[in-house]
Amino acid sequence: WLEPNLETRASVLTTLAHLKMSAEKPLLNAHVPKTDIQAKHKVIRFGTTRKAEDPVETKLYEYLHQRADLKLSKGHIPCGFYSVINLDEGHPLYLETRFGGYDFDDNPIGPQFQCTWKADKEIVPPLDSTGDGWYVSLDELWSQALTYFEKKGLLTEDTLEYLDADPFVLFGIDDQLTQQALIKLDKFPSLICDGVVPTEEEWSYYLRIEPSDTEMRWLVKAMMETELPKPWTCYKGIGSIVCYLRSDTGQVSWKHPFYDYFRQLRDFCRQASKEEVMQVRCNRLLWSYEATRVETEHDQEPLISPEYISRMAEIFGDDVKKSGCVVRNCKAQLKHFSKAYRSKQDIDITQILKCREMLDRDVAKYKEMVKHWSSEVKEDVKFDLNKLAAGETNCVNCDTTALCFCLECKDYLCLNCYADLHGKGSRKEHAPFCLVPCALCVTLPAKIHCTFTDKSLCHRCYAMKHIKMLPPDGKENRPRRIDYVEQYNRYADFAKERSAKLPPRLDENDVPMLDESAYQSVLSTDWHPFYDARGVKFYHNFATGEVMRQSPRRVPNTDDPGAEPEEPTIQDVARRLAETSESFDPGATGGFMTGMAGTIPDQAGMSATAGSFGATGASFRGTGPMPLTGFDSLKSEVPAAVMAAADPENRNVRPPHRVHNKMELPLE
Repeated sequence: WLEPNLETRASVLTTLAHLKMSAEKPLLNAHVPKTDIQAKHKVIRFGTTRKAEDPVETKLYEYLHQRADLKLSKGHIPCGFYSVINLDEGHPLYLETRFGGYDFDDNPIGPQFQCTWKADKEIVPPLDSTGDGWYVSLDELWSQALTYFEKKGLLTEDTLEYLDADPFVLFGIDDQLTQQALIKLDKFPSLICDGVVPTEEEWSYYLRIEPSDTEMRWLVKAMMETELPKPWTCYKGIGSIVCYLRSDTGQVSWKHPFYDYFRQLRDFCRQASKEEVMQVRCNRLLWSYEATRVETEHDQEPLISPEYISRMAEIFGDDVKKSGCVVRNCKAQLKHFSKAYRSKQDIDITQILKCREMLDRDVAKYKEMVKHWSSEVKEDVKFDLNKLAAGETNCVNCDTTALCFCLECKDYLCLNCYADLHGKGSRKEHAPFCLVPCALCVTLPAKIHCTFTDKSLCHRCYAMKHIKMLPPDGKENRPRRIDYVEQYNRYADFAKERSAKLPPRLDENDVPMLDESAYQSVLSTDWHPFYDARGVKFYHNFATGEVMRQSPRRVPNTDDPGAEPEEPTIQDVARRLAETSESFDPGATGGFMTGMAGTIPDQAGMSATAGSFGATGASFRGTGPMPLTGFDSLKSEVPAAVMAAADPENRNVRPPHRVHNKMELPLE
């Protein structure tokens, strides 16, 4: 409505001319956005998308920004994303994301980012007193990281120029391949392998089983041990995803060939009872053995082997390393299961229940034996001294009147049985509590000691027999009462002093304590016999994993270590008896050393006959095998040339006279 004057028109034309010139010639030192970024990143792990019920939190894990080429990009920020860029300086540069959680007001924080570099994963920028290396804003983190690299001069100008770009694009978050992989990972399960071989935890996540679920752990281990069919192979692809390749058709898939089978088995086990799960596992155990038997016809190990016994015990919730008592019944039940599987291709549930009941009973018995033999619940020495001194306790071996009590065996024995059982071996070092037998009846324990005749007698023999044989002046002497309490205290102190010098066998607070090796040797649950594919017997220790051909209960000898001792012949028995009869004196009688109360009886005189025949048995047991000769000998013999040279009769031996041919002239 107002027409401009000439000056105004001139100024407008001049401004338009300057704008045209500035468009044709860009200003110096102006920032030019990068529209073509060469991808150098490598995605180590894609991670997972965050699915939240709150739409505000869901929006925090999404990005929408404009690129340098003026294009809009939209996608998800994954949790657990891990990517690397290999720089020209030879150091890797990493970017990792994680779930941020919530603040103190329960407001969602959003994803967090961390930047590290070098092989030892140094955090960039370095940590200060307030931060932990994780940032909510990736742009802020990247700006501080570039500033740190530029100030320290750690990177070249070309590398800094390349890194001066959008970090979402540099590390592959804003990448079509990453976003497609995240969408596919939400729909289909995949096996992620961070290392060389997938771990048990990674297999658990692949089967959608929590690693803390101990009842389903066997299923995860079964899938780990399952081999791929022959046309299939596997390799580690982008994002540490295990890919399965079928070599004959070229098909590539993230899905394990047996994934559907184990998924159905997982769903069945979650709904079935424990007995039904045991039935399925036993069927799979025998099925796996039959499958390996078909593949290896000649080199197949027997079914009754340490591997299958341990697996069967694990099915019923037992550990053969700790409960070796179940091995014997596991062998028997595994034979029954194999017969049923061969005939019906299935194991009945009643057999499973019977086997479980039997193994539980074995474990209960074993625990009861351990409770009886172990030192934790061993009672103190509280035997009835009054009954023992009164002769009301019988011997546990011969059912006669007991006259001693072993502080370590905790058994009531007569003097003869104690001498036979404790005459040799480690029992010889036991500390007994022995009563003084009556000098007249020799069956009841002595209660009083006659100071005139120096004899120990029971009340009955002293009143009815001994007092009548004493002279008048002897009857005036008052007998002395035998104090068995003082005697017990003396022997208990002796046992405690000996336990301090020898390997730990007795406890100061509990005299008859047995150590762990004592009841373990009695229970005998460590070594178990098996047979290999050739039918050769061997022994396996489940606790240590050791295997040996020699019996662990066999004592080796000097001639042939590990050989079975030979049985003595009739001639050997007759010869040994003849030698024994010559040295045996039937008139030798022993007595009891009654110098002081509580002295151990003379074992040599008390059991002369038993000692003689015991020596005969010991000589028979000492008979070992004949020494080996030839290539089987344990030591080399003297060479024949050395023996011939050492023999004086062979020194004059000359070589035989040579008969010359007729046409040969003798030497002059």
